[in-house]
Amino acid sequence: MTAILLAAAALAAPVAGPTVRVTVQPMAAPKLALKYQLLPEVRELKAGNAAQWYLRCFMEQQNFFFRKEGIAQRTRYQSMTLKELAREPLQNYGGSALTQADWGARLDTCDWQVLDRVQTEGPDLRLPELAPLHLLALSLQIRFRGEVSRGDFDSALRTAKTMFGLARHLGDYPAMAASCVGLRIADLALDTLWEMIQQPGAPNLYWALTDLPCPLVELRKGVQGDRALVDTELRAFRDDAAMTDAEVEEIVGRLSGRAGYIREQAGLPPRNLRAVFTARTKDTDGVRAARLRLIDAGLGKDAVARFTPVQVVLLDDKREYEERRDAEHRLLGVKAWEIDVLPRENGAADGLFAELVPRVGAARLAQTRIEQRIALLRHVEVLRMYAAKHGKFPNKPDDVGVPVPADPVTNKPFGYEVTGATVRVGGYEITLAK
Repeated sequence: MTAILLAAAALAAPVAGPTVRVTVQPMAAPKLALKYQLLPEVRELKAGNAAQWYLRCFMEQQNFFFRKEGIAQRTRYQSMTLKELAREPLQNYGGSALTQADWGARLDTCDWQVLDRVQTEGPDLRLPELAPLHLLALSLQIRFRGEVSRGDFDSALRTAKTMFGLARHLGDYPAMAASCVGLRIADLALDTLWEMIQQPGAPNLYWALTDLPCPLVELRKGVQGDRALVDTELRAFRDDAAMTDAEVEEIVGRLSGRAGYIREQAGLPPRNLRAVFTARTKDTDGVRAARLRLIDAGLGKDAVARFTPVQVVLLDDKREYEERRDAEHRLLGVKAWEIDVLPRENGAADGLFAELVPRVGAARLAQTRIEQRIALLRHVEVLRMYAAKHGKFPNKPDDVGVPVPADPVTNKPFGYEVTGATVRVGGYEITLAK
């Protein structure tokens, strides 16, 4: 599976669910505001390359990660409630496979050593390490949930640090597919934090959540890496001289084959890209319009006049791809609530590069959903903090006396509605335990 396809598959749109009901107990913030942390601090770090240690997790633990018995055990644990997990022998779940991940998350650098491959191998670059890293995260989550189920919150927060550290390190990987895996791992860690804050005696994590960097998982290096992948294809396009029939045939054959494969793996219906391309080269009016677009884009009028219709259509596809790519890339620099303000053009669906246009908007939405979940967790911790002092939830969140975050998706306050011992905030119904 190509790096581009991995990224597309990881960005499936989240499905809106019903109201989430959460029951919590009062808990004041710790006297030392930063007693708890959710990412490793400098005082915990050692010198070394985290990436090597993450990959070492799999070297001697094939049975745990990949054999039928290990997979079946992981699947069984994933389906269990916390109450059921508390009865399982999970005190040393994963053994050295997971303790090496703990060590890796606490090293001071992370060099995935794939930059040369990204710059030279093109969109066919394969990233075999990403799927195992997702398995590593699933296993860490099981250990995390086991620790929560036993009320061992110090160990649970250590595992949370490891998961968030791994997710953040994947934001340093120069391929968007890795950034998407990082976002998924952050989601898994947040799933368990939501479970944890509902357990009796769970510490208040308001300041730990507030201290997390925003964004938690970066996208910029991954997006730039994917641009470098496609740039290897663009080098074959000549805009300074006429291309031979053989050069054109090689480009069309390679790109149509790649587009077909991506569509097949994504479950999309097949499309005869070569036939569509051939029809476009025979459309006299369409070719004339394409020549004008190339001239408007800065190519010399005399040079464009010498290009065959086939080369004109190829270069016009390249021009359109670059415009659509940059229109997506600019979304990295704007806030989530500003994205809809920008004009967005879908462009032609039959171009040679249609399948390779980056889905930065979808990735930014996934990134912002992570920040939204963190903001909602902070809201819950504000409520627990206030209830610890007053025995009830505040009439409005501003009464607590600490900053209450806005919704990162809209930049507006979350809705807040109090009904007795229950508060509704952003799709969550939070009830104070009796």
